[in-house]
Amino acid sequence: MNIQGWVAAGMAVGTLTVSVEGERIPLVITLDGFQESPSVETTAMGSGTGQIDTDTNELSWVINFAGLSAAETAAHFHGPATLCENAGVQIALPLGSPKIGSATLSDGQVADLLAGMWYVNVHSVAHPPGEIRGQIMPGPLDDPIPPPIAAGPLHVQLQTVADGLTAPNWGTGVAGLDDTLFVTDQPGVLWAIDLTDGSRRAFLDTASLLVDLGIFGPDSFDERGLLGVAFHPGYLDNGKLYTYTSEPAAKRADFSTIPAGGEANHQSVIRAWTVPDPLAPDAVVDPATTRELMRIDQPQFNHNAGALAFGPDGMLYIALGDGGGADDQDGQVSLGAAMIGHGCIGNGQDATNVLGSVLRIDPDGTDSANGQYGIPPDNPFLSPGDDRVNEIYAFGFRNPFRFSFDRETGALYVADVGQNHVEEVNIVDAGGNYGWKHREGSFSFVPNGLMTGYATDRDLAEPPDLLAPFAEYDHDEGIAIVGGFVYRGSKIVPLQGVYVFGDFALTFSNDGRLFHVADDGVIREFNLVGQADFGLSLLGFGEDARGEVYVLANATGTPFGATGVVLRLATKPGDFDATGSVDFVDLITLLAAWGVCDGCPPDIDMDGSVGFTDLLTLLANWG
Repeated sequence: MNIQGWVAAGMAVGTLTVSVEGERIPLVITLDGFQESPSVETTAMGSGTGQIDTDTNELSWVINFAGLSAAETAAHFHGPATLCENAGVQIALPLGSPKIGSATLSDGQVADLLAGMWYVNVHSVAHPPGEIRGQIMPGPLDDPIPPPIAAGPLHVQLQTVADGLTAPNWGTGVAGLDDTLFVTDQPGVLWAIDLTDGSRRAFLDTASLLVDLGIFGPDSFDERGLLGVAFHPGYLDNGKLYTYTSEPAAKRADFSTIPAGGEANHQSVIRAWTVPDPLAPDAVVDPATTRELMRIDQPQFNHNAGALAFGPDGMLYIALGDGGGADDQDGQVSLGAAMIGHGCIGNGQDATNVLGSVLRIDPDGTDSANGQYGIPPDNPFLSPGDDRVNEIYAFGFRNPFRFSFDRETGALYVADVGQNHVEEVNIVDAGGNYGWKHREGSFSFVPNGLMTGYATDRDLAEPPDLLAPFAEYDHDEGIAIVGGFVYRGSKIVPLQGVYVFGDFALTFSNDGRLFHVADDGVIREFNLVGQADFGLSLLGFGEDARGEVYVLANATGTPFGATGVVLRLATKPGDFDATGSVDFVDLITLLAAWGVCDGCPPDIDMDGSVGFTDLLTLLANWG
């Protein structure tokens, strides 16, 4: 018998080992009141260990528990049932602790057990349906994705465009305003940055609308704030733009998962604004024009997502996380408060509420429940009798912090921040279910009661048609993915059609990383010219009207201070093939473009033609 056990966070945990065709598979069982359906408030806890011989189907076990609020009345193995479900008795257990025994199972029972559909339930006088329950699950993977992310062939340079910001997290351009990048700064300012000289002006200030930032006080981490902006496709004519802000829960929400008597941490608000003269050189938003499109209760401070973008269809897409906390479940204790607002199955899998989803709306329409926007008639959940939210385009996300559309193909790339092990990039289709919390990346996910959830490579019972990520990596490489853009600029030719993204930090110590992934799904790291590593906390990316990509970061990882920077993704001047060295290949490329070549890479000084100035710059960087 293989018996393992450990204690963490005041909860005893054990392993139940199953042998399949000679393979010994550790299974974790954690007993607590939270896993009861409905959950039970109790300090009782327990753990179990055992094994099953699949040649004989004999299951043996040892189960320990303590702290029941009243005398035990019964105990059983139950199944088949997933989390949140109850099922009939499979094996009756004797009273008392420890419980030691064995039984021979049928082939069907073994299959259900290995799918995570058996649980142990201990009943008491105070709680006849059960006081503590433990779902029997596979053990955690120590290293879900062993191969490290290797450096790729591309060498890029980070050119400072603007500095002195706080926590820039999103940048976008507007067609027709090619030399301006609009950047959201988390404490509330939307900056208009002149890409020719780095100067900036406050285009909109939402700071007075926001909740107080800093979850642990000043200078501390937070995921709330000004998180997104999108300009209407007709902006130059109508002056309309839209923001995503984290505001006090002071009004009635349009969407809420908060139970009666509970309180939201804050509300995510999508607002419309108008600029009176979009083409004026000093254009700014008129704050009196604000209008709320929707207001959403957020259970906790984190997992807000927050990206906004117009798709090629002219509709506005909105990313929402699962509401915060951990493991997308009620009952887990975090930051000193019980998690509420998730329900048993979690918001990611509950498309009857908007959390854990990407929404798609028509901001010019009026047929929504509140009359402030429209529901596109081809949204996926509009069939008669379908109780899923009409605004949802896709669901099954944990924290899709950043997303973007490939401006050439229209593909929607969503980077979803993982729980404890796996980060993922999804290419999203209408109506798709991207797995959370049944999956973390392509791996089955075990919520594990009040203990820390984890990923496993064992296939567990789950809904059909869950969609796998396009690319993924584990926490050996970073702790929170930051989505970017498919590069469609003209300055880095080898990067054309490649998705650029990164990770916030490897160890939460200003050690962010910059990645790229092509159609082969293999993630590679950029080589940075002139610096050994990134050395900052990665907060976001930007894309200007020409398709050039920008990196947004700061040196604190918090929405405080003045270390925020906007960095242009470029190559060493003259290194047209991004090899990290200027050589004869680059010289030949320049000579072939001699003369008029406006916007091509050999036009280094961007004066509209390739000439002697460009040649001298190339030669100055030779080698």
